Amino acid sequence: MGIIDEIKKAEKLQRESRFADALSIYEKIDKELTDDSFDEEWFYYLRLNEGHCARLAGEFRKAINYYRLALKIAKNLDESAIADAYAGLGTALRAIGKLKKAIEVFDIAQEVYENLDDIEGQAYILWAKGGTFRFMGYINRAFESFRKSLSIYKRLGDKAGIGYSLCGLGGASRVMGNFKKSLEYYTQANRIFKKIKDKFGVAYSYCGVANANRMMGKFEEAMRYFSLATKNYEEIGDKISYAYTLWGEGTLAKVIGDLDKAMEKFLKAEKIFAETGDKRGLIYTELGKIEIKFITSGKIDRRKIDSLLLISKMYGYNFERLHIVLLDKVMKGEGINRLYGEYEKFGSRFLKKIDVKVPLNLP
Repeated sequence: MGIIDEIKKAEKLQRESRFADALSIYEKIDKELTDDSFDEEWFYYLRLNEGHCARLAGEFRKAINYYRLALKIAKNLDESAIADAYAGLGTALRAIGKLKKAIEVFDIAQEVYENLDDIEGQAYILWAKGGTFRFMGYINRAFESFRKSLSIYKRLGDKAGIGYSLCGLGGASRVMGNFKKSLEYYTQANRIFKKIKDKFGVAYSYCGVANANRMMGKFEEAMRYFSLATKNYEEIGDKISYAYTLWGEGTLAKVIGDLDKAMEKFLKAEKIFAETGDKRGLIYTELGKIEIKFITSGKIDRRKIDSLLLISKMYGYNFERLHIVLLDKVMKGEGINRLYGEYEKFGSRFLKKIDVKVPLNLP
């Protein structure tokens, strides 16, 4: 099979959301190429696709390297190529916890897209910033950014963009405490992804539907949708979003009292988060393990609590920091009145919607 045929095969796998498989072909092609095999534009798109596939396969460090290589080539091409490389780079930086740097990179891409009057590019940056704001704990800003991206994608008729913006709104709504609205957004997204046959989107929205049901206390429904998400993620070979589904399944198991299953899920998710360098995911799995230890032994792992507080501060995971403080206080039997206001500063009222006791049902 020639290089062009190999590229077509990789692109097909990429469209089918089989990002790890596509990446392996792109990298195989890399080894067969010389600098004069194709022109700069061809190499640019190879690097960009390698970045996309590596990022979506959970290979974040590798993705950052490919995006930087694409950016280097893009500077000899045009402004649009530069913006696309920056957009990908920002998303990969976000995944490893470099949130402020990600926003800086997104700002560069946004300025270029605005100068080019590239509406689709601007919509993507609004969506990407929404996810970053959410990770930083700025939930209201995240919601507004997703709302704006949804408005543009609707105007463009971009079904995939609409679906992922709805997922963004679903996630933001859940952590805000608007669980019913979260379910509505994710359900809408799921219908769209099924129609356009976006396998990753289907899995992602199934997980969102599951988490919304979990927060509403509809545990059987949550279990059913987590199973559907897991099945789809395993089919496409996803890592990182699958790990968050495992965390959701673990949290559900913990809440209904199946601690062995909960620990199994947390450990499985933790392994993936450690491999990919996802510090935010590691905070969530560690919190689950700390809570299980407390439930089974009555002991609070002070060293791990302090370590998580340090990590959350270091990476700017403000919302997760509050979760750590919340669990610590609940385990110690201390009052949490101050935390209601702290969560509300970030745009979240979820604490008023849950039964605040061990085991905690975190959003």
